[in-house]
Amino acid sequence: MKKNLLLLTLVHPDFLPPVYAYAQVLRDLGYKIHILTFDSYVPAEYDLGGGIELETMGKHYDISMSQRLSLRNKYIKRAQQLVNDETLTIITVCPFSFLCGLKIKKKSKLIYVALEIADFILSKFVTSPLSHYRNLLTFRHISKADLVATPSAQRSAWLAGRCHLGFMPYTILNTSYLSDKPEEDTLGAFKEIVPADFLDKKIILYTGAVNADQCILELAQAFNMVNEEQSALIITGIKDNNYCNEILNFVRDCWSAKRIMLFPYLTRHQMLALQSNAHIGVCISKEKANNVESYMIAPNKVGEYANKSLYILGLMSEYMKPFEMQGIASLAETPTKEDISKAIADALRAVNESGWKGKIKMFVKDYFCMQQQLKPVIQFLNSNIKVSD
Repeated sequence: MKKNLLLLTLVHPDFLPPVYAYAQVLRDLGYKIHILTFDSYVPAEYDLGGGIELETMGKHYDISMSQRLSLRNKYIKRAQQLVNDETLTIITVCPFSFLCGLKIKKKSKLIYVALEIADFILSKFVTSPLSHYRNLLTFRHISKADLVATPSAQRSAWLAGRCHLGFMPYTILNTSYLSDKPEEDTLGAFKEIVPADFLDKKIILYTGAVNADQCILELAQAFNMVNEEQSALIITGIKDNNYCNEILNFVRDCWSAKRIMLFPYLTRHQMLALQSNAHIGVCISKEKANNVESYMIAPNKVGEYANKSLYILGLMSEYMKPFEMQGIASLAETPTKEDISKAIADALRAVNESGWKGKIKMFVKDYFCMQQQLKPVIQFLNSNIKVSD
């Protein structure tokens, strides 16, 4: 008999892609998956395949505090209804979902994968009391989880120390689901998005939030400094704000302007077309040592880029070093345009050599995909129940 797994998340999986990847891997192993969440800010088309049910409980954003509390109570009641004798395990990914799972688990096992750093800082309590109180309760009760994990070795060590755990949480890196289906031909869609003269260039691609912490202005400045005619830069996520306007103004006046494209947020189909036809994926977010919530990066983007066999352009950090050691990333020593330009030049040299895509594909298959990363959870489930069709 197939067993049920309940995945709880406050943030919609459109913005937490590892949740989708967990569901797909476990579905392939014969589990019935139910994801309970709230509405997505920007709904995306995402084909999960069969065996996975996604249920949303309403709009959790742009509403009053009383409405939010009412909606959360509704969520908890619905989660209680979904737990039965066939619910083997509840998987939670944030303090809210962990505390909900703890309340409703009954005889089910409880897994907590802390996808985001959630600290309790007394001096900031008044600015967000509910969130900080949930974080405090999570720290106090985290040892009640049957399995604890985070998306980086640094975060696992931090959580073990912060919560005085007698064990080290597992590390489950933020990677993508590796499908065995042939990849969709996206070249046609790519040609609709970019100019014809981009088709024979090495494409450097950034997809994600555009702000100073992601060093996107420095990225554009560094690309202009390299001035490699056989390369092009594509940046998505441009908004109408001061920082994005600064980028727009720089690009408009620089000598590489014809080889730089700036887009707003695109559809998922367009995003996949860009990723499937680019060569280098950019992830140069800063780590702030004095701010635990922005320290110890564990970006989803690296998993998405690697899944599409993109070479990584990054910023030096403990998380990113292993990719450089594997020969699939070039890292800037500092977030300055000068150092980023050196990393761009290195990355362009790497993707001009033969065999680089095959090296990334092998790394993903053997290690950097969710089928490999989720093994601690799979082994835990196997030790508790034997799944049969």
